[in-house]
Amino acid sequence: MNVIIRSKSSFYVFGLTKILCRHQSSAQNTKPPIPVFGVEGRYVTALYSAALQMQQIDDVEKHLRALQKELLKPTVVDFIETSMISSVAKAKLMQEVGQQAGMPAAAINFLSLVAENGRLKKLRRMITMFLAVMVAHRNEALCEVITAKPLDSNDRSSLMDALQKFVKGNKKIQLTEKVDPSIIGGMIVGVEDKHIDMSIARKVQRYTDILKQSL
Repeated sequence: MNVIIRSKSSFYVFGLTKILCRHQSSAQNTKPPIPVFGVEGRYVTALYSAALQMQQIDDVEKHLRALQKELLKPTVVDFIETSMISSVAKAKLMQEVGQQAGMPAAAINFLSLVAENGRLKKLRRMITMFLAVMVAHRNEALCEVITAKPLDSNDRSSLMDALQKFVKGNKKIQLTEKVDPSIIGGMIVGVEDKHIDMSIARKVQRYTDILKQSL
């Protein structure tokens, strides 16, 4: 006889996954490619597993990314924060919103379950965590560059070559470009957990601090 021992959190995630995969006969627990922790992590793990099994992972990401922006609206914040509406009513409304938005079943079940369990206040954090999981799922490295003026094609190509040396595991670079004239020149680069400030504004500030100390 085979004996399977699971931790309390493993049973919790497995149960959530089964609920999110309501229409399937079985639900295998597929772990995210990066560790996620806390209550939010359990929901994200269950959603990731369910979305993979239901072959809806990319569609779930697209809709949750769009929902993330909606969650910042005052009316939505009030809906989440209010105690005047029961969790059951919130769950029903979230389900209806998901259906009207054309969300996949995994996302609709997820939102309904989060609301029903009184976890809507943690939803933004859950979505942020899920999007981070998806970055790892696609073996990508998020990079951000801030320049005083837009990069031309040659500068962008040189930057991409340089950034590739900072990332590990042959990850694909997803570059976000921002323009901020206040940095005067140079650039500020963020590569995963690294932050490099090569702006002229930073150099001016450094020299100014040195001059002040010498007075």
